[in-house]
Amino acid sequence: MKSIIECNLNYKNFLDATLCECKAKNLPFKSFGKGFNQNEAKISAIGEMNERILTRNYFEEYYINNLYPEAIITDKFLNSKLYEFYDIKNLEKEDLFDFNSDIFDILSIPFIHKQSGKYIYFPINLIHNIYASNGMAFHTNLKDAYYNAKSEIIERFVKFQVIKYGLPLPKIAHPYNSEKIQIYDATLDGKYPVMAASFIENDEVILSFGCDLDKNKAINKAYLELLQTEFKERGRFLDDIDYIKEPVNLTQHFINLSGDIHSNFLKKPYFDKANWNFETLNVFNKDEYFRIYRYKNFIAIQVIIPEISEVYPIDDLKYYNINKGKFIRNDILNLKNKQKVLNYLYENAVWDIGEFIGVIFNKKYTIEEIDKLYEGYEFDEKYKNILSLSKELNEI
Repeated sequence: MKSIIECNLNYKNFLDATLCECKAKNLPFKSFGKGFNQNEAKISAIGEMNERILTRNYFEEYYINNLYPEAIITDKFLNSKLYEFYDIKNLEKEDLFDFNSDIFDILSIPFIHKQSGKYIYFPINLIHNIYASNGMAFHTNLKDAYYNAKSEIIERFVKFQVIKYGLPLPKIAHPYNSEKIQIYDATLDGKYPVMAASFIENDEVILSFGCDLDKNKAINKAYLELLQTEFKERGRFLDDIDYIKEPVNLTQHFINLSGDIHSNFLKKPYFDKANWNFETLNVFNKDEYFRIYRYKNFIAIQVIIPEISEVYPIDDLKYYNINKGKFIRNDILNLKNKQKVLNYLYENAVWDIGEFIGVIFNKKYTIEEIDKLYEGYEFDEKYKNILSLSKELNEI
């Protein structure tokens, strides 16, 4: 498998796994892969790099006009069911302004409703705030890309169910088991093609999941996901289920598996081990929306299943919106209204000004260094390369 961009690959071994770090040359992009050998790890890392580039996931935090060339301004976004689910009537219009562009209106991009084949427009900022990279996948063909994206959504849905509700899982006898590692049936009474793996040492824990129609592949996915952590960042067993359910804790599970787990996980499981009899990933009976990205011979997909694949709370659009830097960016880049800018930065507890407005300066400017910033600035070459790559993707 080839990477869309030039990368440096670094490998390391950890127990049974080979881990690969893929760092883009002259760009601030990094991906990680794992496998049982170097080739598997390489394919995994490059696949993630290509996925995040094609879907524009790596570009979401940057100031880039025309990030999605097919984006349009329309008040006919979503549909009535989605409008209600996302509680659009209780949002301000500016809550749906995208972060990336200079356009102060609602930009939306088309997704295909799987069940009807109709196009439904989703506001860009809604997608970026709520779904992160969940449901994104890359492959050489659309069928496998969709399979991988749907598998990821199922895996993370089950993960969040187990964590939020403190569900203990049935243990599975397996050669991967050891004093500190355990494999589990995570099908939740035969509903989902998911297995899990844990690393437990004293009161510290790491819990990982894997989804696949093939049971052994599901186990291997969970096991490799566990080993990819190298057991560095760990969660704890806690008795406070309200804290366990908090978005801040669930986010840690999404980012690096270091979130905390309810101590109930150690108790007798609610379900027995299930017979593995899965033939399809159609386990939700929910509407699906997908979007396809192509570049030369590469293909990526993003799948959204409302009520299922959300990573962050919908309320984040009100209270933790990622677009806040947009509203002060023009003043900063044009070196205007310094006191107004300073007040806004303090109000939003900003540390790195460039990061807040979506650019990379040739040096880091904190809020204490705003006077130096207003004396003049230059963009870092990496930011210029981001803009060039974004333009290149749109031209193919």
